[in-house]
Amino acid sequence: MPVISEILSYYVIVSQKYNNGVFVHFQNFIVKYIIICFFAIVAWGVESNQILEELKSPMAQIPLKNAIGEAAYNEAMASGDYRYVGNDKCRLCHRDFFIGRKQDPHDHAMSYITSSEYRDNPRCLVCHSTGFGVSNKVSTGFVSVEKTPRLVNVQCEGCHGPGSNHIKIATLKKTGGGFLAGEDRPDRLKKMCFSCHTSRWNKSYSDFESAYAKYRKALPK
Repeated sequence: MPVISEILSYYVIVSQKYNNGVFVHFQNFIVKYIIICFFAIVAWGVESNQILEELKSPMAQIPLKNAIGEAAYNEAMASGDYRYVGNDKCRLCHRDFFIGRKQDPHDHAMSYITSSEYRDNPRCLVCHSTGFGVSNKVSTGFVSVEKTPRLVNVQCEGCHGPGSNHIKIATLKKTGGGFLAGEDRPDRLKKMCFSCHTSRWNKSYSDFESAYAKYRKALPK
């Protein structure tokens, strides 16, 4: 830790030259700085180990496929009825949820990897974008920031699956439903959560049911 060593050397020189009482505030600053640096280094080391473990592990399954099962997933994709539309469409009817989610970490998920060397790594993108890896004959989920900017971060469809069928039903019948992992299928929806919220990244739940209940509100708190 060369930066800390240099600051300590400077502190010793200054303390010897001047009256100690004059540099009480300076001393407090040094102590606080060292403590902050120590915990930052420890946290960096833990995250580095997590990344190495992730890179060594088998490729994570697409959350949607994991949640609804491979057979149901393949059938839905082959039907051509499901495509991602982006949350700009969601806000037309669910404005309160759209605004509330802007204050939620899910809506900033890509920011955690965009400045790193892993921004294009499939292992990261499956949980930091909407629909990465999902494709059928009519559309795909997230591909890249450049090609599919409307699907960055974990949006509504990141948890519920493609929204085109929901929009079709809502338009024709004025009712909800139509999602592959909607509120009418809580078993699937909860599996979507557990697909990404794992213990490796300290994102597992100590009280899942409470967290799940909060996310039924426009602004989870």
